[in-house]
Amino acid sequence: MIRMVTETVEKNIITKEDIFIKARMISEGVRTEVSEDVSSEINKMSRDKVDVGSNDIKIPDKLDFNDPERIIELFAEVNKTDTSSDFRQVIIFDGSGLRAPVYSNKRSRLELNIQGSKATISEMGDILVTGTFPKRFNWLDEKLSNGLPISTVLPSMSASIINVVFSLSCMNYNSNRGCRYCNLFSNPISKKISMLPMETLRVWAKYQSEAVKTAVENGWRGSLAISGGALPPAHRNEYLERLELVLSSLKNAVGDEIFKKLPKVYNHYPPEKFSDMHKWKEMGITTTSFDLEVMDDAYFGAICPGKATYKPLSYLKDAQEYSVKVFGPLSGTISCVVMGIEPMSSLVKGFDERFSKGILPLPLVFHSTPGSEYEGFRPPTAEWIIEASEKMADSFMRHIFKWIKPPKANKNEGGSKKIGFSPSRMPTTHLSVVFDEIGYRINKLLGGKSISEFLGS
Repeated sequence: MIRMVTETVEKNIITKEDIFIKARMISEGVRTEVSEDVSSEINKMSRDKVDVGSNDIKIPDKLDFNDPERIIELFAEVNKTDTSSDFRQVIIFDGSGLRAPVYSNKRSRLELNIQGSKATISEMGDILVTGTFPKRFNWLDEKLSNGLPISTVLPSMSASIINVVFSLSCMNYNSNRGCRYCNLFSNPISKKISMLPMETLRVWAKYQSEAVKTAVENGWRGSLAISGGALPPAHRNEYLERLELVLSSLKNAVGDEIFKKLPKVYNHYPPEKFSDMHKWKEMGITTTSFDLEVMDDAYFGAICPGKATYKPLSYLKDAQEYSVKVFGPLSGTISCVVMGIEPMSSLVKGFDERFSKGILPLPLVFHSTPGSEYEGFRPPTAEWIIEASEKMADSFMRHIFKWIKPPKANKNEGGSKKIGFSPSRMPTTHLSVVFDEIGYRINKLLGGKSISEFLGS
């Protein structure tokens, strides 16, 4: 499941100071002073840990898959206080448009002051940066046809990503072989599901599609991440059928025209047969994300034992290189990587090697998550984040012109597809500063133009 919130930098005035403040917010968190008159959303955001409230919910010893509606109701109950779709947990910096996370830490030197939708980050009385909270979508409060909130079937959604899942549990997590930092399927319902029956998935897909339809009707135009937890070995041969089920349901809900326009990212295990990727493309998939998680083979087995049991890290890399041939480089072939759980040297070396072959790693800084094996572990320091990000930005600037081709003078000649990495359209996320640093450099180098515009001028 795609865990990042990829956005675009809204303004092109990025400063080194803003980047470092964001790195500190990722690493140190903020101390939030909460007054009695703040909204319930701010109260949730200010807690040291998110209380999912699932301990008070009676979960049956055995789920009745003959009643899929009740299973979906249980998901709604255990996730009713989930803040993954609460946009107020991100601050958009004034001036640069950088997005920074709000992690509560009552011992942080950084203080967050909130007045309405405005936010101020200060230290020892000195204001470091001001910003705003993203506006929460009103349509999130609308109901599905079964009467449940839309958010029930939109786990970890954002202004730019909606996860469309074809599996509601993770075999790796349930067998104590999950990725050590991951809590995506730690809820008490997912832990009771070894394999979701097709008929239950069909019902779930119907409601997911309803939710996506509501989103696009209200102007949402992000990417759909087709994802889910690891399937049990005995059922992995069903994955194409499950993929087709959720994609067909989406197409029927939003219509062919919108379906074709929405980017759709396959974010799951690479297939046993790489040639399956051609079938994905026919189904409407536009991008792959075979998440490496780490760049070092030895760390891969230790940190992601379940994934390593399926295939070695080298297999995932081979699948990425095949994807470049089918879906194209960079925006067609991406990969999430967790910063801060392996040595900087292997992270940076791996980024350079992958990017040189057209794969776009998306480095997300490690942060402790409740319910994971690494709960309570500390993220890297801001200085570590900045140093690693600058080294990866060096790789980006060294290799990017290999993948960006200038547009041909005559449009009728069918020029190459442009990949417009401009400072105002850089892919970024609240959990990383790599592309913020790249945006800063491109702005200085090209004077505000995109790379494609610069090459064509």
